[in-house]
Amino acid sequence: MIDEKRKKCTVRVRSEQISTDGEKQIMETKSEGQLSERNGVLYVLYTENLDESGTGTSAKVKNLLKIENEPVRAALKKSGAVSWKMIFEQGKKHRSEYETPYGALEIGVDTAEAKLEKGQEKTSLQLMYTLFIQGEKQAACRLEIEII
Repeated sequence: MIDEKRKKCTVRVRSEQISTDGEKQIMETKSEGQLSERNGVLYVLYTENLDESGTGTSAKVKNLLKIENEPVRAALKKSGAVSWKMIFEQGKKHRSEYETPYGALEIGVDTAEAKLEKGQEKTSLQLMYTLFIQGEKQAACRLEIEII
């Protein structure tokens, strides 16, 4: 296990994507989670309910978010209905396989900005990146995660 001293927390995720043709999409979720810290690294476990392509049914996705501070580096691992691990590091590109029940895609991010603000009551992570699927630029993205 990561740490014996896990604290309950609320995780608010807001993502904004602007596709290459200018279409804007905003998604917001709020989940209960668990927060722990080891050697200055934050670990956040939480579960999201994702809508399955407008079918009205939701699928659970477990998330493990690991946040390092100096320099800011975030690793987000999703498992369940979809599965992937992505690393966000300012000025760097990372790729991984995004696995769905319908097959796998190569997904990549080119992180332009990664900022972390740690406070007593709230920690905020802000990521600005370009999303690539199968090597093709898909969207400019902003991801904000608040841990309260």
